[in-house]
Amino acid sequence: MQSLKKFGTAVILCGGKSSRMGFDKCKLKIKGKFLIEVIGEKLEEVFDEIILLSNDDDKFKHMKYKVFQDIIPNSGPIGAIYSALKYASSEYVFITACDMPVVNIDFIKYMMELIQLKQVEGTVACKSEFIEPLYAFYSKSMIEKIENQINNQNYKLLQIIDSSKIHYIEESEVRKYSSNLEIFTNLNYKEDLSLLNKIFLEDNKKS
Repeated sequence: MQSLKKFGTAVILCGGKSSRMGFDKCKLKIKGKFLIEVIGEKLEEVFDEIILLSNDDDKFKHMKYKVFQDIIPNSGPIGAIYSALKYASSEYVFITACDMPVVNIDFIKYMMELIQLKQVEGTVACKSEFIEPLYAFYSKSMIEKIENQINNQNYKLLQIIDSSKIHYIEESEVRKYSSNLEIFTNLNYKEDLSLLNKIFLEDNKKS
């Protein structure tokens, strides 16, 4: 079995227009660092390769991570995942976003273990009757299906997930690692920024 110390590639999605936030979320800072850097450094604990996916790579020239642009611009989450899989050097890719500040290493390791145990194309967590497709693992084996669907101008990510060999992690299982489902915290509005201090204050207490 592959060592769980390092597990291939993690891709941080840095797209989106940040219209609800009112300013570019990629410029969010915590502890004097860009939030993207904080997320990336945490992901380095379990991934060999960190990639930033953005339509404006000039914004990230100062960072140490590889930066790539969407292969098919304006194609939404399905296009972002397609690009992530094409650019990654590993078979499996962990997807997260620049406005999802909680990186739960234990849960990520659990997802890795499930991939190896279940021999699936990916793992996606459930939250009530919904799923969280942007805190998940996907495999390069899905590239051709995604490509065909995009070529048919079908941008429904859930359709790809449903047609792939994906293991769904029930909410009750997710809560064993994240009791309040804080791993799915998403910073959309200015009011959400107060969560940053709370998140990183609690993170410091654990370390």
